Amino acid sequence: MKHKKLLSMTLAAVVLMGSLINLGPIQAAESTGLKTVTILHTNDTHGRGVEDQKKEELGYAKLKTFKSTLDNAILVDAGDTLHGTTFATISKGQSIVDLMNETGTDVFAPGNHDFNYGADRLVELAKAGKFQTLAANVMKGNKLLLGDNYVKEINGLKIGFFGLATPETKTKSNPLNTVGVDFLDYITVAKQQVQALKAKNVDAIVCVSHLGLDESSSQRSDLLAKNVEGINLIIDGHSHTKLDQGKLVGDTLIAQTGEHFHNVGKVTLTFKDNKLVDKNASLVPYSTLKTLTPDEKVLDLIKKVEESNKPILEKIVGRTDLDLVGEREKVRTGETNLGNLLTDAMLDVSGADVAITNGGGIRASIPTGDITMEQVITSFPFANYPVKINVTGETILKALEYGVDKAPEVVGKFPHVGGMTFKYDSKQAPGQRVFDVKVKGQALDLNKTYSLVTNDFMAVGGDGYEMFKGSKEVGAYPLLSEVLAKYIQKHSPIKAKVEGRVVEAAKEEKQAVSTGFTDIDKHWAKDKINYTVEKGLFAGTSKTTFDPNGKVTRAMFVTTLGRFEEKLAPLTGTDKNVFKDVQGDTWYTKYVNWAAANKVVSGFEDGTFKPDQEITRQEMASMISRYVFNLKKQPLVLLLPENFKDDKEIGSWAREAIYNAVAGRLIFGTPEGNFLPKQGATRGELASILYNLSENFTWTKKDQEKPKDAKEKVEKQEDKKAADKKAA
Repeated sequence: MKHKKLLSMTLAAVVLMGSLINLGPIQAAESTGLKTVTILHTNDTHGRGVEDQKKEELGYAKLKTFKSTLDNAILVDAGDTLHGTTFATISKGQSIVDLMNETGTDVFAPGNHDFNYGADRLVELAKAGKFQTLAANVMKGNKLLLGDNYVKEINGLKIGFFGLATPETKTKSNPLNTVGVDFLDYITVAKQQVQALKAKNVDAIVCVSHLGLDESSSQRSDLLAKNVEGINLIIDGHSHTKLDQGKLVGDTLIAQTGEHFHNVGKVTLTFKDNKLVDKNASLVPYSTLKTLTPDEKVLDLIKKVEESNKPILEKIVGRTDLDLVGEREKVRTGETNLGNLLTDAMLDVSGADVAITNGGGIRASIPTGDITMEQVITSFPFANYPVKINVTGETILKALEYGVDKAPEVVGKFPHVGGMTFKYDSKQAPGQRVFDVKVKGQALDLNKTYSLVTNDFMAVGGDGYEMFKGSKEVGAYPLLSEVLAKYIQKHSPIKAKVEGRVVEAAKEEKQAVSTGFTDIDKHWAKDKINYTVEKGLFAGTSKTTFDPNGKVTRAMFVTTLGRFEEKLAPLTGTDKNVFKDVQGDTWYTKYVNWAAANKVVSGFEDGTFKPDQEITRQEMASMISRYVFNLKKQPLVLLLPENFKDDKEIGSWAREAIYNAVAGRLIFGTPEGNFLPKQGATRGELASILYNLSENFTWTKKDQEKPKDAKEKVEKQEDKKAADKKAA
């Protein structure tokens, strides 16, 4: 007891000048008859159980000391805890569970990376834990995989907890880790859990979630708070968000600490007559806690683990003459020498043509000097292994486009490559950014089959690389860390460099003769308009105007599409009038007849085509999709539904066609993530689609030549004839 009081006095003295740790409010509460409960929380520690002073990571030994200074304290962890360092991965998470047990953890909600050893292993670890592992929305078959809710009685109060795991686990852990596991709708489950806890007469309801606050995610803790009443507090993780004083959404307080044990979260709940009257969130930084004396029992556990790991980790596998860069901000935004080293090792072990791996799989740098196995595993802690698959050049291009579609944002899917190079322009629309792709110095052939080595996570669609899913596997190899260690040993000393494999550059648009239109100079589709008019696909509204924002009718769209088809092959089915409102010999009759005969259009139920009616974006996408994928038999890649925020506004008859057209880089949504299916199309948009089409098909040699080139060619031929005649 004296020891506890001494720690409390020491801690209070350390933080007297404005620190967030202050036992005063507790004493004040007791004197006024109020009751308080303190919830200490961590999230996204990623296996960092041991203190690291240089990186300002606290670890469990001092966390237990801190917890012991507080009365009525509950310790909660919001996931991504059991994996991420050699300390954690060598024992497949057991070492971290042991530390959590000794520290006195009460509640744990698993994160996506806690599934990295597989769902069955997570269940084993949960059983080994003396704490409650809660994930109310995770099912296997008809049963909960883990626990759903738990009531902690403390200081005469009943605090109800329930847990939620992110559905993103399906792609942000290897999909094979969650085979047979379902993630139910988190909003629906949360409402059920609130009612279940209310039935247990709890005094406060706390959700421990690994959902996060990342705007790019559709399942977030702020949306949970907004849509579910009755949650007093959300202890959150996943997005690595540092909330200094929490985030209040309605009546729900959200707390999150950031990452890697840099802070410990502290939430004080105050009750009067067992009714919650106040809640306050704060963060206690490492700088405040670093002077604490670490708990001896926790230190003993750490020492035992480190001793058993030594023979594996201390082995020197080679040497590097320069720093190998693996910082998060570097590997998730561009090429690094460590990414190049890894993909070279993958090519070496597999003999594949090309290699692609995600930047999110690289977790740390390796400094100049001797390289130990511990450094290799720290940089590549995941239990992933290289897999060789056969894919087309088109699939490779789609993968690269997907990998850079968020650039310059810091994202884990950013591609590192070997055996190939490519350029991308982040100022272009997603799906149209990648260009100048070369495999072993030769231009990428979209129709050719290449052998590609990637990690097993991506090979089955991980990190959203759905285009690899279902590809034929032709080889599998040891763990990435082992493959890299052997490659380092073979090629030491390492001199890996950034070689220009992934280059951000301005994409040169197709050049077109200026049409002289005066109303397109500042329009985003200027070059595409000039190109399509020059090729005879489109025409201006006058000699000097194009009207890029003017509406497009159904007849106009089909006519331009028919003109495009004429560049490839003679039109068929032009003589039969199909629709009762398309008769005679109008400027669009033969094109509408052609489109109907080839099932590019189907018309309306009353037998009309409505040629003068303004075409909607979903109608236009449907027609272009039928033309490219049904008539021209281009290969397609289906995207998952609900990629667009306004997906529910898309007609069910058009949804598949729209996503096919988007996958084929023929049409795109808005920068805000909407498709605007019922909005009318503009002439500028139509020109852009025709331009995009021209990148997918090879026209006749005559049509590929620019007028200037053709003129020069004729002049040269005439000059040659004159010279031959003179010589004769």
